[in-house]
Amino acid sequence: MLPRTGLTKGRSIDWGAAAWAGLAAYVTVYDVVAMRKQKATLSAAFYSYSSSKLGRPALVLFWFYLTAHLFRWIPQKYDLFRRYIG
Repeated sequence: MLPRTGLTKGRSIDWGAAAWAGLAAYVTVYDVVAMRKQKATLSAAFYSYSSSKLGRPALVLFWFYLTAHLFRWIPQKYDLFRRYIG
């Protein structure tokens, strides 16, 4: 059974939902500050890395694995995140 996420009866947010919200806020704030200071944003760094010969295959593999993990398309015995981390 999948763990519950979001608001619970006690009106508290679970740690997973809070971590996703924090990550989204961090990326947004970082990019806004970087644009104002005319520095490289996370989006620009991602694009730069994905444009390189070594970076593109590495990013595609990692992104595919992460997506498959998040949607639980990988059986638990083959999903390294769920198998070894939790």
